Amino acid sequence: MQAAHTVDEPAEAGAPETGVTPELLDRLRPYLAESIMVLDADWTVKANLAPPGGLIGRGLGLGVHTLEDMHPDDAIMVMDLGMQAFSTEAGWQGSKIVRMRTGDGTYGRYEITAINRFDDPVIDGMVVRTRELPHDVTEDVTGIERTSAIETLAEMLPLGVLLLDKNGRVVFANDNACGMLGRDPEILKRDGFEPTLSDNDRQITTEILRRVLAEPGYERCTVQLVAGHVERAEYQFTSEGAPGEVSCVVVTIEDVTQRDAEHRVLEARANHDPLTGLLNRAALHELLDDRLAREEPTMVAYLDLDGFKAVNDTWGHERGDQLLVAVAQGLAHACSPEDEIARLGGDEFVVVTDPQHSYEVLGNRLRDAVTGATRGDHQQVTGSIGLAVSQAGDSCHDILRRADHAMYAAKSRRRA
Repeated sequence: MQAAHTVDEPAEAGAPETGVTPELLDRLRPYLAESIMVLDADWTVKANLAPPGGLIGRGLGLGVHTLEDMHPDDAIMVMDLGMQAFSTEAGWQGSKIVRMRTGDGTYGRYEITAINRFDDPVIDGMVVRTRELPHDVTEDVTGIERTSAIETLAEMLPLGVLLLDKNGRVVFANDNACGMLGRDPEILKRDGFEPTLSDNDRQITTEILRRVLAEPGYERCTVQLVAGHVERAEYQFTSEGAPGEVSCVVVTIEDVTQRDAEHRVLEARANHDPLTGLLNRAALHELLDDRLAREEPTMVAYLDLDGFKAVNDTWGHERGDQLLVAVAQGLAHACSPEDEIARLGGDEFVVVTDPQHSYEVLGNRLRDAVTGATRGDHQQVTGSIGLAVSQAGDSCHDILRRADHAMYAAKSRRRA
């Protein structure tokens, strides 16, 4: 019988023998407590030496941003570490203790050490060493100081917080941001935050983001959200770095739905008549001033009720108020959506419209509206109307005064 070979087979060229089979390597994974990654200037993984499945359970693939599996509260700290690390000289290193997501979805504690090796033509990147820590280790490893930026950002965390890289890509979203936007972190990192905005607001934020990525700055805007439980939100964009070399953008998101609703209520109270809901005198003057400043052709109809005092005297002020509301509704029904209607006080109303209407047609339509709204009253109530068209150099007082004079002239003719 031929003897069995006892000489080892030569190893394949370029693949030195390790003696570790895939099965053994898998069994040894719990004992491999460190991983080494190399990051490029965009903070993405360009090389990854880690145990099978990754040190933290799944590992970071090539092209993935380093904050992918970071605990939300620690991601800002790591962002600050990176901002400082990428601005250092070759050979610099600094460390932090952070929490990272493990394979079962929980968070473990790790020491991350960053070493600047952009000087090495082969490495050409930031070497990041990650190692597991015992649970009883609580102090940060020295090597980098907390900055005022970190303190400020940490205070913002109760708000929604997004971190964008220098290309405007979402690399971190805290829980509040995910809840407000109705998106998981992975979806925000993949699709960005823009799909959660209305079309018009999407264009606004795109322009803001373009500006703050071009040079360090601060801008804010209020947007309408189309996903999540928040309707209105204020976005604040703050970018850091140097002109042409912005390193990151911090986006804070504040729910202003209730604040905006309260503002609209206050604005309505300030600009609208509380009884009829029509524009009040101050809002009418502002409207006319704006139209006249833009030299927009304008017709004003000044309307005064005839016989209204008798209703108040006979049936009381409550019935008079009901009649005023009915007249306001009748005028709104008779006018086009582009027309504006105001109550100046008492029984005086003003309609602002386009002068394409003829005096006679508009006057008859408004008088019919008053008659129809007051037909059920025992007292006869009608309306006297004066019309005026804007002229060059008019102020709101000029055009209202002419319409008022025309109204009194019409009232005198009816009495004659």
